[in-house]
Amino acid sequence: MKAKFAFPIVIAGSLALAACGTDGAEEAAPEEKAEAAETTTAVNGDAGVDATTVSDSESPVKSQASDGTGQADMRKKMQALDYTEFELEVEYDNDEEYEAQLELKSDNSVVAGYEDDMNGIKKQGIEAFNDLYPLVEQLELTPSSNQEEEIRKVLSTFSLPDDFSDFSLELRFSDGTKHEFKVEQ
Repeated sequence: MKAKFAFPIVIAGSLALAACGTDGAEEAAPEEKAEAAETTTAVNGDAGVDATTVSDSESPVKSQASDGTGQADMRKKMQALDYTEFELEVEYDNDEEYEAQLELKSDNSVVAGYEDDMNGIKKQGIEAFNDLYPLVEQLELTPSSNQEEEIRKVLSTFSLPDDFSDFSLELRFSDGTKHEFKVEQ
């Protein structure tokens, strides 16, 4: 009689465990998607959601943010700046370059990322924002700024050598005005 009741209990328990378990594919997918992300991380306006984007496609891949309040803080800080977009590219003769992007998009998402070939650093998302924001905040650039003076300020603030071959800085100010500083040497 004990065997009569044991068999259905074992079957029911097995089915319950099978329904709760995963094959591991769901857990591996966010890691694979994170490795595929190349240059920027867009932080969506939804609290607690971090959307990573591949540099060319801008299509978000949602994953949990490490800090639920990080996105709101980034938006708030970006709104306090005079610019909504900061994009810097500095190239050097030895095929090394420094690229940085910090942008508050019209949908209130924040894009942040940088790549520093000279120091072998490549960061995205909240980590890149935390490195870039204090530097960008120090800069007081205006559309009427003297180009040479502003380039020196940017190079100094970002601790970059001044022997560049190409320098490009694109800014979009809070009022929508766009300004570019470009120099080829």
